[in-house]
Amino acid sequence: MSRRARIGAVGVAVLAMAALDGGRADVQAQAVALTGGLVYPISSEPVAGGTVLFVDGRIAAVGVDVDIPAGAEVVDVTGSVVMPGIIDAMSYYGIAGEDMNEVPSPLTPELRIIEAFAPFGTFGSGEAGEIRVRELLSGGVTATYIGPGDATVVGGQGAVVKTAGARFDDLIVREPAAIDITLGGRPASTYREQSRSPSTRMAVVAQLRDLLVRAQEWLAGSESGSGDEGAAGGAAAAPRNLGMEALARMLRGEIPARVQANATRDIRVAIELAEEFGFELVIDAGAGAHQMRDELADRGIPVVLGPISHPYISGEEIPDPGDYGGVDERNAVWLNEAGVHISLASFSRGFGRFGPGVAGQWLLIDASIARGHGMSEADVLRAVTLSPAEVLGVADRLGSLEVGKDADVVVFDGDPLSIRTWATQVYVGGRLVYEREN
Repeated sequence: MSRRARIGAVGVAVLAMAALDGGRADVQAQAVALTGGLVYPISSEPVAGGTVLFVDGRIAAVGVDVDIPAGAEVVDVTGSVVMPGIIDAMSYYGIAGEDMNEVPSPLTPELRIIEAFAPFGTFGSGEAGEIRVRELLSGGVTATYIGPGDATVVGGQGAVVKTAGARFDDLIVREPAAIDITLGGRPASTYREQSRSPSTRMAVVAQLRDLLVRAQEWLAGSESGSGDEGAAGGAAAAPRNLGMEALARMLRGEIPARVQANATRDIRVAIELAEEFGFELVIDAGAGAHQMRDELADRGIPVVLGPISHPYISGEEIPDPGDYGGVDERNAVWLNEAGVHISLASFSRGFGRFGPGVAGQWLLIDASIARGHGMSEADVLRAVTLSPAEVLGVADRLGSLEVGKDADVVVFDGDPLSIRTWATQVYVGGRLVYEREN
């Protein structure tokens, strides 16, 4: 077996090697140059017969006439497509099902998904975890947003993580990255089954609004220094409140609210709340978002779309027609044409259901569907790379092949939007973490 095959045999190999070496995690041992491929930088026009050079885990050069330093590993990828790693804008990668929703309480902004994250795979380390990582890497997925589940109203704080790294801290790109909120029938049904509130859309919104009012008041008090009189007669510092601190970051504009809303009535409520409380809004799932595309575009509200190839689209087992009545495969196309900033996301569809390799390829399958409905190749590829990086607040590091960005690079053996195409090599932070076996 070649050196490259040994390194790429398992997607989490770099983690294992770091552990065997006493936890040491060297930066890129040498420069790597991928030469001769069709390069899609995403942020600029494709480069035929181009070279992508990365050194010490960062992109050093992209172009045709690239000076390759002596001693660099040169990998001939002629006939292949080279592009930045795919970013899944919403998934539950690394989160066990029992850790996704704190159902006893509908409002838990203090919860941090990173504290439930199992970096070796969906349900922990070992062989099963390695298979899960390989499924993602086989589709070229190098980073993803992970968040709490959607069974409650305010689930907690999400994070942006990579799918491979030498240490746990290397996996974390941004944390916290957003507050996850769910509107519509899903949280209402959770508590209706328990004969508890909120069991209606009215109560979901009322409880959320009340929480945000309290967060505003807490923030105003903490910034003004108001509080009980201390022993010396001065104002006492506001007591710590982890939930209020998390919401304060959102209200100050440091992180957005990721609001899952499918029906137009729920999307409209999300917009009204964002205007009332002044937070940055990202619509998640957005099955009916195309019905409000002009308003979303005018307000500059991005949408992270759920799976285009979801069974709900074909009318199978629709859980709440009020949530999914507006589903259409052309959703992404219509939103994009209207000027809405869109990203595609898997929401972890495919995990454990369709066999090895499929989970990581759903994004590209959905992207190919969007292209089939008339969306340009450039816009489609952007929707799974640079667009999610921008929405997630990590575009300074991820999403395009630009000098200085992380060397998260995927080599495909053909058109990345073809179902016959495979990721043959995946680099994360300049390291080869996956190589397809022939």
